[in-house]
Amino acid sequence: GQMKAAGMSARKSALNDDQRMWEENRLLTSGAAVRTEVDLDHVNEEDERTQLIVHQIKPPFLDGRVAFSTQREGVATVRDSSSDMARMAREGSATLRMLREKKDKGTMRQRFWELGGSKMGD
Repeated sequence: GQMKAAGMSARKSALNDDQRMWEENRLLTSGAAVRTEVDLDHVNEEDERTQLIVHQIKPPFLDGRVAFSTQREGVATVRDSSSDMARMAREGSATLRMLREKKDKGTMRQRFWELGGSKMGD
């Protein structure tokens, strides 16, 4: 979070800041040190700039150099129309079917009482 130190690279400056903050945190949590000053500077997120140092722009799995799988060819798909999963997908769940029927009954009741646009409602 701080400004880059003069005469240091941005990476070295960021490493030094991280090391200093880690050491302060360890001292404060162990009780060996006590914070005597209060930070009165309120820092907004817009005010603080973070410098991101990127070395590899393309991730290795998109690079094409490294193969993460030992299998070179695609996996053959087996279709079994009599399997339990295929049958359940076709038929649907009994609970879901019951809930849909209740919902449909409720909407039909509601539409029955909506007389606007019908011969009775005009």
